[in-house]
Amino acid sequence: MRRIRFDLRGGLTDADLRMLHAEVLRVLDRLGIECQHPRTLAAAAATPGVRVDHGRVCFKPDFVDELVAIARRENAGEPLGDEITITGPWNCLNIADMDTGAVRPSTGADVRQMFKLVHAARAGHICPVYPHDVPPPLQILSLEKAGLELTETDGSQMEFADAETLEYAVRMFQAAGRRYHLEVQFLISPLRANPLGLEQLWTYKDRADMRLTAAAAPIPQAGLTAPLFMPGGLVQAAAEALGAYALTRIIGQGKIPCHPQFRLDLFDMRDLTTVYSSPDHILVQLLLKDVYAFYYGRPKPGHFLQCNARSCDAQAILERTAYLLTLAFAGERRFCLGAGQLCMDEIFSPALFVIDQEIARFLTHIVRGIGWDEREGLSFDTIAEVGRGGEFLSHPTTLETFRGLFSSGLFRRMGVSKWRAAGEPSVEKLAIARAKELIASHNFALPPKVQAEVNRIYAQAERRAARKR
Repeated sequence: MRRIRFDLRGGLTDADLRMLHAEVLRVLDRLGIECQHPRTLAAAAATPGVRVDHGRVCFKPDFVDELVAIARRENAGEPLGDEITITGPWNCLNIADMDTGAVRPSTGADVRQMFKLVHAARAGHICPVYPHDVPPPLQILSLEKAGLELTETDGSQMEFADAETLEYAVRMFQAAGRRYHLEVQFLISPLRANPLGLEQLWTYKDRADMRLTAAAAPIPQAGLTAPLFMPGGLVQAAAEALGAYALTRIIGQGKIPCHPQFRLDLFDMRDLTTVYSSPDHILVQLLLKDVYAFYYGRPKPGHFLQCNARSCDAQAILERTAYLLTLAFAGERRFCLGAGQLCMDEIFSPALFVIDQEIARFLTHIVRGIGWDEREGLSFDTIAEVGRGGEFLSHPTTLETFRGLFSSGLFRRMGVSKWRAAGEPSVEKLAIARAKELIASHNFALPPKVQAEVNRIYAQAERRAARKR
């Protein structure tokens, strides 16, 4: 059956985008990226099209344009379908307790339960929470161990401050037949490279026992670390992403995977915080969508989902639904590091995680459009068949069409009497019950011999940490 679909029109013109790119080229050519890493500076100075000027790495326009062409070839991606997906969040420091509702520091036990939740929901492999009750030297390693044991993860994208502890993670993943994924994010807004991140790229770029990627996705804050006006913020966002990509290629000679992304968030001078999912933030994300399409010739493959609400309340649902619905109508489908995440990335709510997955189902139904039955004369024949004063409830076309309508176990449409008879369940209570069901359904486990070897390696790290206390 044909479907009637809708989309969001408008946005940046070709002239707007060409002007923006011209400004990006000027920034990279005249200002460049500040770099205080001698080895990177030497490699940059020896690269055609690149010059080093008083500790800044600058890139000629032709070099940048060729870089854009390479990035487009390297990150061709795959076509986006209609399904809207939201993966689990970054490692939040607190959790909304499913039994008490209290917001408290998350623990190692929470790490394991929440890994089970995201795995059972097929919502990624990043751990939603952080283990505060584990000794600090072992916190990230214990988190990676839990992910290894409970999911197919190749790492939670956490950077170890201790290189020796990182080696234990690499060995644990090897024991399970996987390669640990280390992602390094080294660009600091505005226009500055972190020497520690650059050193990591040099150190690990030729390792065959791990997978190294560089994140060319700095997070400029419009109004704080980037211009608040448009297109100023967009110019800096694109210049930083392309500058990070250029430095990655200079260091890795094309061997370090890197995907230049374009990100720009807003800073709130009233509350001194980053703004997520406000009307202005949503509009900036629409602009970034156009910028990404200009450089890659295709839709942006993923958007971060965050909000400023502190609990699973009306503000959380407003911010998330407005953000997701607007971008979905603009053609975006994949949202990452955000399901269940509150107050930027401070709190994880299992209830909101489940609600987010249901919102994704809800919006998928909208973007797929509504059926349009083109059988000739069907409308007249059906109305004539029922006749004046009749009812359509029992008509075959009603049942046939009803099967395709959206139905939800969370967003119920029952009347008050039926709701009271059901115990007056709130959406949040239903979501918590569903979260517990998902956790109980988790069935992933390592083979016993592999688990024993992982335990042995982790015990070595525990003994090392104990000796250093």
